[in-house]
Amino acid sequence: MLAIQPFFGGEERTESETRLTRAPLVNMERTDWMWKAFLPEGSDRDHPVANVFGPNAVDISAVDFPATVVFVGGFDPLQDWQRRYYEGLKKRGKQAELVFFPNAIHTFYAYPELEDSSAFIHKVGDFVQSRSVTATDTVH
Repeated sequence: MLAIQPFFGGEERTESETRLTRAPLVNMERTDWMWKAFLPEGSDRDHPVANVFGPNAVDISAVDFPATVVFVGGFDPLQDWQRRYYEGLKKRGKQAELVFFPNAIHTFYAYPELEDSSAFIHKVGDFVQSRSVTATDTVH
């Protein structure tokens, strides 16, 4: 599975959310609005779809979860939540890899003129190729 800068959150304010208040595209004000608009009425940001390994999380330890690569950008206010997702997968025995682009903003991959965009495309290709080989080996 490709987790490309996954959009997670929670009631707690993380260091990256409070530090990167002027980041383009994503900031606390916008994410708060999105959670309020899309979570079930009466829910807070610790809802299990927002904070997947938070206080209301569903245990996925026994779930056959696919190998996952989590892409994180250093200028993405959601990066702490994305790292927690990666760590949560590992803690529950899931195969996960973290790929960090220190200079990347949220949705950097949509801008082909950015150097990291090309590196991202190559990393996605490598991951998909490696999973295709694994799937082929399993079938034979």
